[in-house]
Amino acid sequence: MKKLIFPALAASLFASVAMADPMATISARQEWYKSLGAVMKPMSELAKAYDAEAVKAEAAKLEAALAVDTSGFYPEGTSATEFPGKTRAKPEIWANMDDVAAKGKAMGEAAAELIAVANAGDEAAFGPAFGKLGGTCKACHDSYRIPEE
Repeated sequence: MKKLIFPALAASLFASVAMADPMATISARQEWYKSLGAVMKPMSELAKAYDAEAVKAEAAKLEAALAVDTSGFYPEGTSATEFPGKTRAKPEIWANMDDVAAKGKAMGEAAAELIAVANAGDEAAFGPAFGKLGGTCKACHDSYRIPEE
């Protein structure tokens, strides 16, 4: 039951963060991305060993995570330049916000496709849809996230 409650709880917590504090903003941003990762990992396993009910449950978590308003997560002054060691957000994000927005839109579209496939129980389409979503994540990470050391 905890797994089903987490995205809804996380959504309310993230939405209530006071974005005036840069470290609170960075923390909220990181926690939101961790929540996406917490959904992507089991979906990766389900792409290998499909289980229609589990796929639907994970799709619901993804949908809840994507319902979070992330518009306040990227104020200027919250990159690794200002907060070294606290965030891996490259300063290039703020110089390329149109590209960041386009990548975010592509992620949202791929996620919507994956959710639709999951809810339809389309086993054959699940793996490719999951791969497409993962590719959108990678595209943004490659451009705008400092790799882990």
